[in-house]
Amino acid sequence: MFWLGPFEYKSKKDLLDRLKNYLQKAQIGMITNKLAVKKMHLLIAMHPDASRKMGVGIDHFKIVRNQVGAGRGIRLVRIDGSEEGFSYKRCITGAVQSPHGKVCEALRFTVRSQLIAFRDALGLPVKCAISDVIITDRKDLHIDHKDPFWILLERFCQDRKVDLAAMETSGNGENLALMDLKISTAFEDYHRLHAELQPLLKAANVAKGGRRAAFTETSM
Repeated sequence: MFWLGPFEYKSKKDLLDRLKNYLQKAQIGMITNKLAVKKMHLLIAMHPDASRKMGVGIDHFKIVRNQVGAGRGIRLVRIDGSEEGFSYKRCITGAVQSPHGKVCEALRFTVRSQLIAFRDALGLPVKCAISDVIITDRKDLHIDHKDPFWILLERFCQDRKVDLAAMETSGNGENLALMDLKISTAFEDYHRLHAELQPLLKAANVAKGGRRAAFTETSM
C-alpha cells in the first residue's frame, strides 16, 4: 500500500496511474473540487523542492495544457499571484512512505479483525451491496466500508482531538502497529461503533476503489 495523507492506494504506480487519468479528464483551469485540492496539497508537500515551490503560500492549483509537447500539467498559484509548475511524478517516485501514512496503515490493521468477523458471520449466498449480484463463492466476497475508511478516520481524529502526524509506529508489514496503544484501542472501539460494513463482489469492490480514488470523486 501507498498512502497520500489518509488516502490509500495499492502502490505508487496505482497513484501515478490515477493522476495521469485525472489530468486527461479534468477541465482546464482552476481546481475547485475540495477533495482534489486537498490531495494536491498533500502531493506538493512530497516534492523534493517543496519549500521553494510553495514559496509564500499556495492560493490554488490549476490544470494547464503543456506549452511544449502534448498533454497537460499541474501549476500552483501562490498568494502573491506568481505561478510554478510541478511534476506529480517527482512528488511520488522518490517518496518514501510518510510517518502519517504508516499511522493510517497501522490503524487499518487495528480493525482488520472486525472486518474478518463481519465476513465470517455472513452466510452464503449473499447479495453484493452495489451490484445486487448474488455471491456464492467465498473467494469472491470482499468486505467494504459504506463510508470510506479515511472519512471515518478523520471523524475520529476530530472527535477525539487526535493528531495522527504526531503518532509513531513500530514493526512493519502486517506487524505494523501504533506505539500509542490507547489511541489504537480508542479507534478500535470507535470503528466498532460507527463503521458500517457491507458485502461486495470482488469485481465490484475493485471498480468502486477505482472510482473513489479518482481525484474528482468526493465520495472517496
